[in-house]
Amino acid sequence: MAKQARSLRTHELVLDAAAVEFVRHGYPRANLQHVAARTGLTKGALYGHFASKEHLARALTEHLDEVVGEILARHTATDLPVRERLRALCRGLAERVESDVRFNAALRLVLEEAPAGPEPPKILADLRALATEMVEGAVDGAEAGQALEGATPAAALADLATVILVGAYCTAPDLERRGLAERVHELWDAVGEGPQAVRGTVAR
Repeated sequence: MAKQARSLRTHELVLDAAAVEFVRHGYPRANLQHVAARTGLTKGALYGHFASKEHLARALTEHLDEVVGEILARHTATDLPVRERLRALCRGLAERVESDVRFNAALRLVLEEAPAGPEPPKILADLRALATEMVEGAVDGAEAGQALEGATPAAALADLATVILVGAYCTAPDLERRGLAERVHELWDAVGEGPQAVRGTVAR
């Protein structure tokens, strides 16, 4: 039992060390020797926990998917206006980037890989899908007479949430993304309160 607990602690230590390496250098320039040095392990001992850099990256992106699922679920059950729900959702994701080095590393990994992939990263697809669902739900629930000419289409408002989060992340002044949540909040303010409506409804 003690051996198993020690192995688990080492496993977690390796993940944290790998996350720091990926945050600082990205996938191509990440060096497993540096990861081993941070943990006090030999490179051979490191391979006893993760067979390759790819396996480490996969473990981190699995963590990302799990956490994103929890955060997205948390923001589906709220009575806030749609715009405020999207703002809160983006800020929640940004706060997790700041507080969780594994989440930060995994987000960098998936965004680095995105241009070469046939589809957008899962986190962005999931964020956009939930944002669209929020907006369209507001449209479906609107009462007659609430429609406004020139209201923002659902897809555009959903894309705005994605653009704000990714834009703030990619232009953050340091790799730890300190202050990211506040920057996300400020970007939502910068796009203004209007148009507050999504096509066919006022954002409740």
